[in-house]
Amino acid sequence: MRTKALLCAAAVAAGALTSMAQSNVYSLNIVGYVNTPMVTGYNLLGNPLDNGTNDLASLFPNASFGDTVYTFVGGSFQSAVYFGSWSPDAVLAPGLGFFYNAGAPGTNTFVGNVLTGTQTVNIPAGYSMVASKIPIAATLGNLNFPANFGDTVYYYGAGGFSSSVFFGSWSPDNTVGVGQGFWINAGAAEVWTQVFNP
Repeated sequence: MRTKALLCAAAVAAGALTSMAQSNVYSLNIVGYVNTPMVTGYNLLGNPLDNGTNDLASLFPNASFGDTVYTFVGGSFQSAVYFGSWSPDAVLAPGLGFFYNAGAPGTNTFVGNVLTGTQTVNIPAGYSMVASKIPIAATLGNLNFPANFGDTVYYYGAGGFSSSVFFGSWSPDNTVGVGQGFWINAGAAEVWTQVFNP
């Protein structure tokens, strides 16, 4: 009888564990990667994922000797150069646009968490470099990019600079790629608010 009771107790415990294992498990983290092709010379990029540190050493682990990153902060450029390690090892958080001057063509892989919920980027008056905090390729209008009449966005690619101007709507309303940064010349300070709820 005692053996039967132990077997019944074991069966009940196993059933309980099985039902707990089959229950739904939810995670708010979306982890991914983005492969970003880069040409020799200047690339206007933006870090599309949050890897926790977002420092150059973790964002560009395969940098070539002499590769240089330029950020534009407070009206002036700041640079970091790779000489076996980054000097200085700057932080490039999602939402910040930057130039990457590559010594050779290649592909950089950004790895990290997709930012969810409400995300904001503060845009000062005048020139700044920004990028989407959410890794979605979309037009400026669909990305809810804020603008005042006459604000101008500048893109940089193989053909040099191109632009979009806001005259009540973006003209042209170009698509911003995942991991692509861009310049904005804003007539007044603005806040870019994006919402991503998967």
